[in-house]
Amino acid sequence: MFTRITLTIITLMLLVSLVGCGGKSANPSSSNENNSQSGATPTESNSADNYQMLPLISGKVANVSLDAMADGSTQQLKKGEVMSITLESNPSTGYSWFATISKPTVLVQMGDPQYQEPASSGNTPIVGAAGTQTFYFQAAETGTTTLTLDYKRSFETNVAPEKSVSMTVEVK
Repeated sequence: MFTRITLTIITLMLLVSLVGCGGKSANPSSSNENNSQSGATPTESNSADNYQMLPLISGKVANVSLDAMADGSTQQLKKGEVMSITLESNPSTGYSWFATISKPTVLVQMGDPQYQEPASSGNTPIVGAAGTQTFYFQAAETGTTTLTLDYKRSFETNVAPEKSVSMTVEVK
């Protein structure tokens, strides 16, 4: 009986939180109808309103998935599409990947990169072994930008990166 009550309460809390996440009216034309009825002219929407950021949780779905082999390539995305890049990384050495976007209005980084430990046999992690870092980017506005990922130590300034991956991203 206690389990059934607990599950019911959790279900209700999830439903309430989902309803609260909407933020905007389910009918986007209702605000335009109100504006036209009051004689106001519709204003140009902010570019941030034209795309939706995906939740920053593991298990994100990307339209385009890349790795280090994409170095030097040109990637074409549609506005709103998500691109992931997975690169080998070993933070135990002090190295990590850092992203630089030449035009951050065209391509937006979605949160911090996610680190995945290396697969091991059994339940014990492999200490000191390289895993992967996955970055997620969303095409926000039409245009062309350069995405550069540098593998370096954050505390070493004026030192060339150990590795670098760079690509051109065209958003249509």
